[in-house]
Amino acid sequence: MCIHRWMMMLGIALAMARTPLLHAQAPRLDSNSLCAEAEKATTGTALNSLKTGLEAALRAKLEAKGSRAAAQTASADGPSRAIRQLTLLNRCQPIAESWAPTLSWVLATPDALDGLASGGEIAGSWTRTMEVLHEVVTTVDGTRDGLGLRVATAIALTWSEPVMAMADAAPIDPVARCRSFLAWDREGQLDPSFRALSTWELRYVVGSWASDADLAWARANIKADCRERGKIGDAVHGMVKYTLENKDGVSVQEGRKFYGGRPMTLPIIVEVGGVCGAISRFGTSMCQAFGIPAMPVGQPGHCAFIWQKEPHQWSLNNDVSGWAESGRHAGIQMSWGNPAWLVPMMQAAQAKPAAYLEAQTLLEATAIAWGKPADDLAVLAEATERCPLHLAAWRARVALILQSKQSASLAKKALKEAAVALATQPMAFAEIALALHPLAAPEAASSAARSWFLARIDELSTMAEGGADSTLCSMAATTMLERAATAMTAKGTAAARAIVRGNAAPGGAPTITASEVKSIAELCTDGINRLDGPGGSRHAAWRQAMQRLVAGLVAQPVARDRSLERIESQVSNLASSNRADDARWLADRLVDACKATKDAELEAKATALRASLG
Repeated sequence: MCIHRWMMMLGIALAMARTPLLHAQAPRLDSNSLCAEAEKATTGTALNSLKTGLEAALRAKLEAKGSRAAAQTASADGPSRAIRQLTLLNRCQPIAESWAPTLSWVLATPDALDGLASGGEIAGSWTRTMEVLHEVVTTVDGTRDGLGLRVATAIALTWSEPVMAMADAAPIDPVARCRSFLAWDREGQLDPSFRALSTWELRYVVGSWASDADLAWARANIKADCRERGKIGDAVHGMVKYTLENKDGVSVQEGRKFYGGRPMTLPIIVEVGGVCGAISRFGTSMCQAFGIPAMPVGQPGHCAFIWQKEPHQWSLNNDVSGWAESGRHAGIQMSWGNPAWLVPMMQAAQAKPAAYLEAQTLLEATAIAWGKPADDLAVLAEATERCPLHLAAWRARVALILQSKQSASLAKKALKEAAVALATQPMAFAEIALALHPLAAPEAASSAARSWFLARIDELSTMAEGGADSTLCSMAATTMLERAATAMTAKGTAAARAIVRGNAAPGGAPTITASEVKSIAELCTDGINRLDGPGGSRHAAWRQAMQRLVAGLVAQPVARDRSLERIESQVSNLASSNRADDARWLADRLVDACKATKDAELEAKATALRASLG
């Protein structure tokens, strides 16, 4: 069961232990009554009494329904609003009298409540979030509805933990940040798309690490030819020079000393330069200065950034490794996990706001009532149908399937649905498929398991052909094959993993046998070649996965000659199939892999093969 679900259930259990249900009157579960009751509960005592009443009313309403009616009941307007109210009340414990009136107002105001429910996960505390929201909405005019409310809510969620300025690590004031962005919007200084951003998207604008002064400087000093919406993220490449040492010979690795002990402001970065970290932070800040969502992301040995080059569409910039190897940068809050591909997935999930909110509410409902796997599964199946890209709902559904008495049939059904629902998100599909795999093919090393894995790669191939990102398709296939390969060796799991991932072979005595390497190579070659196709994302995915496999096989000293022959055979097959470019490309990858082994004889063989191709 997912951690999120366990935490919610624990919070409810603790809340119930504190306040007996008998002491509160259950409210009527219609929207008008729920809003009216919330509006009257302006103290901590009254809010906790409301919470207890909501628990009683929802349990009585929801637990009376069987599996078929559970989702429909939880989705009805009144019960769904009560679920969101109760979820927020459970999160915001203990309630402080200082912000109790604001919590009451949120519970009574659908746009405020729904904005918090749809705003994504937080890294800090909900009590801190409510404290910040109270401070903002009671201080800054125009934050009770519309864009002002979305900005205030985004700030409250982002400031669930302090946001520090990159220039000097000083805390950024959330109230001042709210005032600034609303003023800049009124003055027409932001891109018009700012007004259409959701609460979740706004978090990656208002949470900028640049100071307000730096953001104003960015707008005033951006190159004239980069002021167009689709070029703002590229402005950094003409403004910040890649610099390893400053004019005094101080290395960029010296941190603040590289900038002469001065704060790392945007104008100082332009003056001195920097490497990938400074470039990506500058590019992120430049986008945010114009009201465009952006964030830095980590890649192996590198820092890149992602931004909405087009409204509601995320793109990589300063990129080296692609989406598959990009991940959350320290200090950035993301939903569902750390891989960067989760950001465009969340964006796509929220493309239909009502459907996303419905799925989120159904997910939260399973932590409140029923407790019966059949009912919970019905609710979660409905959630994934209403919002097919809601990954948290998929994870919760899978967790329950693994516990169900009908797990095999449920797993087969869920897997079939996931292949369609997650067709644009191959890594998410791979995660769900691998979680269900033990139910589909219990014998991990059996022929049935081999067929199962190859069938999943066929599905990934279809996703790539449909335009899914090539780096995600290839990494999803690699992840699938890694699971299969590690089950094919008795002691050499690390070696098997290295073969598929393209890493150097583990040191020490060999733990994998020649026959195991042969079996892994056969499976992986077969699987990866299923990705192959004429051009586009599918062909690119094949190349990426094949490059990793070639590097991994050659790096493994056990059965290296046989592995070399296998790759040479594939090169020859490509050449004889009128695919000379691919043959030369694969031979080049073989040369690179052989060079890395420092084995002169091996390198000579690969080089001779490459020369024979012209």
